[in-house]
Parts: sequence; C-alpha cells; structure tokens
Amino acid sequence: MILIPLIIAFAFFAQSLLGFGGGLICIPILSLFMPVQDVVAMVMIYQISMGLLIFKTHRHIQWQHIIKMLPMTIVGAVLGVMLLNYVAGDVIRVILVIYIILHLLRKHTKIDPLGRLIRWGDSHLAGFLGGTLNAMIGGGGPAFILYLKEKVTTSSEFRASIIMMLMLSNIPRTIGTISIGLLTYDLFITALYAYPGFLLALYLGQKFHDKIPQEKFFYLVEGLLALSATLLIFKIIL
Repeated sequence: MILIPLIIAFAFFAQSLLGFGGGLICIPILSLFMPVQDVVAMVMIYQISMGLLIFKTHRHIQWQHIIKMLPMTIVGAVLGVMLLNYVAGDVIRVILVIYIILHLLRKHTKIDPLGRLIRWGDSHLAGFLGGTLNAMIGGGGPAFILYLKEKVTTSSEFRASIIMMLMLSNIPRTIGTISIGLLTYDLFITALYAYPGFLLALYLGQKFHDKIPQEKFFYLVEGLLALSATLLIFKIIL
C-alpha cells in the first residue's frame, strides 16, 4: 500500500526536522486502517533505527541521569509489550487519543498532568512511564523529555541523552515484541518496503533543518495530530 511509505516518510521527516513526532504522528494515522498492534510493532523498527544517531552524539550523553531511569524503564517496557498484546485494539486507540490531547494541551495551556507526575515521581516514574508508553503506543519520549529537560544544561546534552534513552528503551521492547510474535514476517517485509523512504526522510529533515520555517511546520503537524485524534474517535465509535 503506497500510503504506508508516505505516512512513515512524513512522520520521520518531522522527527528529523523538529526532534520529535515520528511515532506520535504515524501510529494514530496508520491505526485508522491497520490493527493498532501491527502498527506499533512495525513502527518500532523505524524508532529503534533512530538510535543510529547516537554515533554522532554519544560524547554528550549524561549517563548519571540515564542510569537512574533505566531499571524502571526496562520494567515499563516489559509491561507495555504485555499490554499491547492483551489489551483490545480500540482501548489502545482510546489511549492514543488521550495521549494526543494531553500533548496538545501541554503545548498550548498550563494543563500538564504528565509533567506534574514526573516532577513528583522523579527518575523512577519517568523511566516507568516512558518505558510503558513507548512499548504500548510507541510514544514514551515525552516522559523522558520532561525529566531530562530539568536535569541537563545544554541542548547537545539533552538531545544525546534523549536519543540514548529511547534506544535503550527500545531494546527490551524489541525483544519482547518479537518473542511474543507481535512482529510478524509480513509486517517486517512491509516495514522494509517503506525503509528507503524513512532513510530519505531523515536525510532531508537534517538537510532542510534551517531552511523550513519550523514554527509553521509545527502547526501543520499539530493540525494533523488533532485531525487523526478526531478520526480515531469516529473509528472507535463507529
């Protein structure tokens, strides 16, 4: 299906350009016409591939913060894979809708329940929530981001630490997803079919990082997220 490579390419072009959004964009959209468990398992391949960026940023990783989050991140990833396997698809779609709404509220209002939770629970809760959400809906980044933004001092340290945290979170997620059979051969082949577009999107995102007005593109992405949440609600109801 031609739509899958196009959606993947756009989502990870946005992530390469803005620094976030790959899974947040493509998983809700693909879930409109694919089983949500299949989507999360397939998109995992691209998300773990983003860890390749660590070779450019590894010198800036703040290991003291990574190590604090890592144990509960592993626990959360195991739980997230189990939930993805056993929870009904429409329930996961509801969680995706809530996740998108909370993301949009956090960006445009002072309503930020996830941020308050992270500040209260510190590294252990940030790791647990990040690992669980990453494995269950492919969206653990905000939990890690909310914790690390209060701990690191430079943008290079922040970016390197986020990339490493997501990569480490995706290792138990990948092992669990494959071991219980969520990532099938057919899904893997479909993911490979879209992989060249994914790589091109990463390259273009880096190349045009300073040439595309990021604020306008950001509003486009948020509009797309709002639309996908609305369509998911209709799919759940109907």
